[in-house]
Amino acid sequence: MSVYLTAIIKSTPGNAEQLKAILKTLVSGSKSEAACLQYDLHQVQEDPNLFIFHEEWASQQELDLHNVSPHIKKFATDAAAILDGAPIIHITKRVD
Repeated sequence: MSVYLTAIIKSTPGNAEQLKAILKTLVSGSKSEAACLQYDLHQVQEDPNLFIFHEEWASQQELDLHNVSPHIKKFATDAAAILDGAPIIHITKRVD
């Protein structure tokens, strides 16, 4: 069963472009995973420091593997100094 996830990530003021570059690298690595069914990055127009991911994973087990992947670890290291708080993660379900 698919797992749907929304992640909200915010950069510190003045670091949106640097964070965007790091996030685009994260997108490339994540989309290369077979279990990744959707991995879309959005930037909020009214607040360019705010980024939102919409993700779909094939299963919880595969999402768990993604969360310990090298590109997730690299993101955590590369972005640590420019994040405004911890990412906010929401596991959701599709409402038909």
